[in-house]
Amino acid sequence: MKKVFVFCIGGTGIRVMKSVTMLMASGMSTNGFTVVPIIIDPHLDLEEKKNLHSLIEHYEKIYKESINNGTSTLNPLDGFFNSEIQTIGEINNQLNDTYQSVGTNEKFRSYINLSSLGTGDINNFLVETLFSTKSLNNPLSVGFKGNPNVGTVVLGEMIEKADWFKAFKIHCEKDDRVFIISSIFGGTGASGFPLLEKKIRNASQQPAVKNVLMGAVTVLPYYGLKDPTTTGSDIDSSNFYTKTKAALAYYDKNIESNYLYYIGEKSLRQVYENDEAKQEDTANFIELIAASALFDFLKRERPNRQQFLSRAIEDDKESMSLKSLGNGYNDIVKCVADYMLLRHLINDIPNEPFFPLKKNRGFDASFYKDQSFQNLKSFTDTYFKWYHELSNNKRAFAPLHYDNPKQMSGWIKNLEIDAKDDSYYLLEMIKASNAYNEKDHSNKFRFFLQFAYDAINYYTKKLEK
Repeated sequence: MKKVFVFCIGGTGIRVMKSVTMLMASGMSTNGFTVVPIIIDPHLDLEEKKNLHSLIEHYEKIYKESINNGTSTLNPLDGFFNSEIQTIGEINNQLNDTYQSVGTNEKFRSYINLSSLGTGDINNFLVETLFSTKSLNNPLSVGFKGNPNVGTVVLGEMIEKADWFKAFKIHCEKDDRVFIISSIFGGTGASGFPLLEKKIRNASQQPAVKNVLMGAVTVLPYYGLKDPTTTGSDIDSSNFYTKTKAALAYYDKNIESNYLYYIGEKSLRQVYENDEAKQEDTANFIELIAASALFDFLKRERPNRQQFLSRAIEDDKESMSLKSLGNGYNDIVKCVADYMLLRHLINDIPNEPFFPLKKNRGFDASFYKDQSFQNLKSFTDTYFKWYHELSNNKRAFAPLHYDNPKQMSGWIKNLEIDAKDDSYYLLEMIKASNAYNEKDHSNKFRFFLQFAYDAINYYTKKLEK
């Protein structure tokens, strides 16, 4: 089993990993790699971190059910949920929360044992020069509040002591890979990426770890925060570009990842609430594009020298469609369009009284009430919310017309599909069922996903040309 350990650092890392999970659900392939997400964020009670854990658990349940054949395991499907996700705890046979050790409730001054220095000690003056009183008094359980100088001091030791890092070093093998997701304009991501990379490259006792093929996506500023003088926050987004320039100067001479992707916006288009405790930021186009870097990385071989990559769009529009994105984004548009069509079928088919597969394949009332289908439906509700956020953000990712099921030929903007309404997809599902004569399993849930994908792909595959 080839693995890619995906280190998700800070709030941006969490949000990009959410988009990774959605693209995997949509059918984007990881090229045979099992994705092992490792979340590095000192926020002990961050809601979006809990939501990501829940999303990944739902994905795992759906994937496992799709390959379940009772006493044996089937090959992964083509299409939806075709790649495996495993947590580092599962790989290490741990049931406890392997992420807990990243955070601590200590104040920063306590963490560095500042009280041991006398008031006249020259080192005390040095600390006060390097760190503000606010930074010294901040509890580390809510992150580093945009201060990479604090993160640099704290994260190194936290990483080294963490259960997940010990497990990673044990289970990282010869053909495995590492991919690091972080922002460059905050505190946790900007400091965590170079520290983590250094610890991996310095693992001289574990050659597979030290020499692992490594990629990283560094997310440049792409959103702003409300004025901290009106919100009481310690984070000021007017400093994001200054911090980015300083970090880039350091990265230029010290980062050694084989592939380094840079993704960002031209300006801070969206302005979020300035609340570091909640971080209730909606899904963003830049996070989606950063997520696509992982899939690109998994297609590439080890380079002779370090590679730097980025992406561009065809036309600078507030709302991105297939045309304004350009041909380089067809795979992303197809994946999202496919899953949104799956959502339509999930909501529509249970209400079709004369659908032949109700009898032929057991897609009856009991099937739709089964826990497997309910897990799929719950995941799909979350998926729809994610796409709705993307399509209403600044900049918007809105390549679909999904709100008129009777006029579906324009499902993808700027592209006409031959399926005029949902009956075309139902017919193709029936054809896919009739064409499948193998008797290697009787997994109805797998059949549903397989026939739905075959039907949808029949009409949307023109995007691959």
